[in-house]
Amino acid sequence: MPIKLFPLLTRPSLRDEQGSTLLAVIGVMAVTAIIALTVTAATLNGLGATSSSRASVQSRAAAEAGIDVTAVGLQTATGPESCGTRNGLYASVSGAVPKFSAKVQIDPGTGWVTGCPTSASTQVKIISTGFAQANGVAGASAGDDSVVEAVYTYIPAEVTIPTIGSAVYAHTITGVLKNFTLDSSVNNVAADVQIKNGNAICTNGAKIAGNLILGNGYAVLDNCTVSGTIHVSKYVTLNGGASLVQGDVIAAGQGVAAGSNAIGIANGATVNGSILSSGSVSVTSSPGSEVKGNVTVAGTATSVATVANNSTVDGFVQSSGTIANAGTIVGAKTQKVTGLVPPPVPLVPNWSEIPYPTPFSSTSWAAQGFQELVWNGPCVISGVDPSWTALSALTVPTVVNTLTKCGAAGLSTDSNIKTLTLKTNVAFVSNTFAFTKLKVLSSDTTARRLWLYVPDNNSADGLPTCVAPSGDITMSSETDIAPEVSVMAYTPCKFYSDRDGWRGQIYGGEVGFGQQAKLTFVPVGVPGVNLSGTPYVPPVPAHLGVRTSLRDLVTSG
Repeated sequence: MPIKLFPLLTRPSLRDEQGSTLLAVIGVMAVTAIIALTVTAATLNGLGATSSSRASVQSRAAAEAGIDVTAVGLQTATGPESCGTRNGLYASVSGAVPKFSAKVQIDPGTGWVTGCPTSASTQVKIISTGFAQANGVAGASAGDDSVVEAVYTYIPAEVTIPTIGSAVYAHTITGVLKNFTLDSSVNNVAADVQIKNGNAICTNGAKIAGNLILGNGYAVLDNCTVSGTIHVSKYVTLNGGASLVQGDVIAAGQGVAAGSNAIGIANGATVNGSILSSGSVSVTSSPGSEVKGNVTVAGTATSVATVANNSTVDGFVQSSGTIANAGTIVGAKTQKVTGLVPPPVPLVPNWSEIPYPTPFSSTSWAAQGFQELVWNGPCVISGVDPSWTALSALTVPTVVNTLTKCGAAGLSTDSNIKTLTLKTNVAFVSNTFAFTKLKVLSSDTTARRLWLYVPDNNSADGLPTCVAPSGDITMSSETDIAPEVSVMAYTPCKFYSDRDGWRGQIYGGEVGFGQQAKLTFVPVGVPGVNLSGTPYVPPVPAHLGVRTSLRDLVTSG
């Protein structure tokens, strides 16, 4: 049987098969590579987005931390963290987390600049840059840093509430101060008027060389001058071009009707200081009035600060309500301010009872080294009376007790009384004093003191008790007190003066002045007795108000 031979595969056919397989492998590898690249790109993009989001949260939180730290520094008056010490620049401690840098900015009227708030600032801005603890990866750096801006209202320090140190204390006051002049013999001592209950109506060029403080009343000044501050519980009206307040004007606004002003400055009146009120304020024209300091209306949302045409406020005006401005306001104008603190009601001390107990050794006078002299002279002193002239020989501080001898009628003088020359301090205690004439000298250049003293023997109730036999002190004609001598008048009843030569202090249950009255204030007081009362609480210091805006700023990243 013949053998059948099959042909062998040729080399070209084998090559074709191997080439097809290689192409398939390359295709698979290409697809795998594309898939790998796609997955890698997606992974990197996802990682970048995730890390950027994390960085953004971290840097935003760090920036807000910078805002908080800086805000605390702005409310720190002194020390290493205060704005003044840091010159308005704050930063986290090196290596600390969160990491931030912040700066304080104020607007002095020419645009925002870096710096700390001043007495004229009404707004403050904090710009803080925060940095992420872990930056974004894969080029995602947008969240590595964040810039946040916060704007706050700024409440400057309130005007200073005056400290009590009175030349005249009246539990109540009567009449009108016409041509009344209250001077101070000591340049750095204010001649203050304190009135517990009652109003002060000042006209016709009257002058007070100190503070006017009304615990329960209002003040109306018509062409009058006050060289200190006016602080009242109700309202203040200044009228006329001759009305001038050298200090501040403060009104608590008690009892002021809705729509009425707590402080009104009109017809050319001037306040050299600032105004602080718990109600509306009006500075009006015809001719123009002026406030050389600031105006703060710390009332309600309905309160209005009005600066009329031709009138001027040289500082800022800030109001809890609105500002009606047709005049000139040099400083900033800020409306609807929250956090303003209304002024307090003036704290005029209660009446201080000074009795005259027996025996004399139990009195405050005895405790201060005084001796007692029981008066045996006449109760109406006239001419050259030996008992009166004998007082000039006293060399030990002495209380002259006329209570028993003169009774309810008290001690009085006529126009013929001779000069009393003092070699020591002398006090007269009597149920009343009615002096037509009083002329007192010192025997040399030594300062001497004289007291006219009507006891208040009632229990310590903080009120003057004017009941018989206690009575008034009246200075009806000539009063000549030498520059070396000062006189203190004390009565739970009424003190009245119509003369211009008084030097010293007045402390009365009721006080009245005639048209010729003039008082030169010299601190005297009563030995062993504190008449100053409780000191005022200091005013609220400058501080940050509410935050009015918080926003993100665009960063360079």
